[in-house]
Amino acid sequence: MCNRLCLGILATFLFCAGVVQGTEYYVSPSGSNWNSGKSPQKPWKTIGKVNERTFKAGDRILFEGGKTFKGGLKFDAKDSGAPGNPVTVGAYGGGRATISSGRKHGLYAENCGGFVIKDLIFVGAGREVKKNFSGIYLFANRGKDAKPEYIRIDNVEVSGYRQRGIHISGSPTSNSGFKDVRITNADVHDNGNQGIASSGSKPPGDWVHKGIYVGDCKVYNNVGISGGRGHSGNGIIFSSVDGAVIEYCEAYNNGQLSDDPNSGGPIAIWAWDSSNVVIQYCEAYGNKTGNKADGGGFDLDGGCVNCVMQYNYSHGNYGAGYGIYQYKDAREFKNNVVRYNITEADGIRNKHGGINFWSTNSSGGLQNTRVYNNTIFIGDETNGAGIVDFPDEEGTCYVYDTEIYNNIILTTPGKRVLDIPNPQSRWNFRGNCYWTYGGDIEIKWGDAKYTNLNDWRVASGQERVSGMDVGFQIDPKLIDAGRGGTIGDARLLPTLNAYKLTSSSPLIDTGLDIESAFGIDVGKHDYYGTEIPSGGRFDIGAHEFSKSAAGSGH
Repeated sequence: MCNRLCLGILATFLFCAGVVQGTEYYVSPSGSNWNSGKSPQKPWKTIGKVNERTFKAGDRILFEGGKTFKGGLKFDAKDSGAPGNPVTVGAYGGGRATISSGRKHGLYAENCGGFVIKDLIFVGAGREVKKNFSGIYLFANRGKDAKPEYIRIDNVEVSGYRQRGIHISGSPTSNSGFKDVRITNADVHDNGNQGIASSGSKPPGDWVHKGIYVGDCKVYNNVGISGGRGHSGNGIIFSSVDGAVIEYCEAYNNGQLSDDPNSGGPIAIWAWDSSNVVIQYCEAYGNKTGNKADGGGFDLDGGCVNCVMQYNYSHGNYGAGYGIYQYKDAREFKNNVVRYNITEADGIRNKHGGINFWSTNSSGGLQNTRVYNNTIFIGDETNGAGIVDFPDEEGTCYVYDTEIYNNIILTTPGKRVLDIPNPQSRWNFRGNCYWTYGGDIEIKWGDAKYTNLNDWRVASGQERVSGMDVGFQIDPKLIDAGRGGTIGDARLLPTLNAYKLTSSSPLIDTGLDIESAFGIDVGKHDYYGTEIPSGGRFDIGAHEFSKSAAGSGH
């Protein structure tokens, strides 16, 4: 009697809470499609059987761990769950199951919300196979502003697909997309076009996705498509999203086969045509391009608004460590921030450097960009300068109200700290440190070249605040600049000691208070997690020196 009463109370509670108890379905190579599939003892056998069924909220489709299943999974809107009661596709019995989909999508879900994918390995026929297939492909096209919500992808590995490893796609015509998406602990590699991507409508359509999170993912060896049109070989690329975070990710050795001479190139981690995107605590290295463009570490590209790149480490990429770009016909690019990042020996091809600007005049060019407290090291391998502005095809630069404050820009001999070929009065360099080891600094400003800070300051009016000289041409005395190397675990980025200030650094407590002086939100901490400011005043560069942290060995 008591048991019946308790079960009745539980059923009533679940009903009132909107939670419907689902069914677990099991799939094993040792099973039979004639079985019920509702227990490990009576599992289904094939993916085909799964594709025949319609699933409801709370259902779980579980493949036997350690086993391989041939074919591609397919789901549609009828297979949707709810945020608190999703449909789950995963594994049972220990370990991950492998979906070997050949030339098909590994998992295709159309208009599904309340949907979880976890503990699976997706393997395609290979990125060289000339067929448009992706690993995990979620597509929304239900009509204007329709947004299936609550997508979770966790602990998956995706490789061998020509197009994308994981693709969150909205309709380019209906403004339909997804809401509340999380991709975590994904290992995405050896695909063709892109590793992890979101896409949707282009201007004048709205951003179709709302709230995407990518964390603790590794994206590598997505080398691009030789002979293809457009850029390919991107690591993580977001577009048409309002509100997103990419953090604690690694992206390396992507992009080398992207060779369309009429297109831009790939980037390790970037966003375009998006709003309120934050890229942070990530490492990008060894990324490449097969043409004359890009191949860089990080990028905020055309149509980005209110986006931030912070606390990242970029090194040894063909292209710029950090790109700030506005392409033709893009919507407005405005109010973006690049702060507390480190770049080491980036720009080893095609005249790229540490931080690059490039803009057409679309929608007003680059507007109100703030670049502060970064540390830039330009090595012998680098072709470009510490900060570079590329003119557009007509030789014009459309860079407006750009504020570059409290950065450290270091080079080896013969390299430029700055290369601004068409300077405008709305560039603002203030409080930066410029230094070349073993030689004079070199600044290219328009047609003129300068080998010391004071001459450039007098000629340009830069590095002055209220009539007072600011900025430094001085050795910042970092621990071991140029030898940061590869961390290999984004959670360990604060162990990058090479770019910390030593206790004798002249940059300690000499930075501008850009919050008080210019109303710029400096954030709460530096690259290493140290509170800002830790002393009486701000420091210059990505490291805020702390006596207590130095004393403890951190």
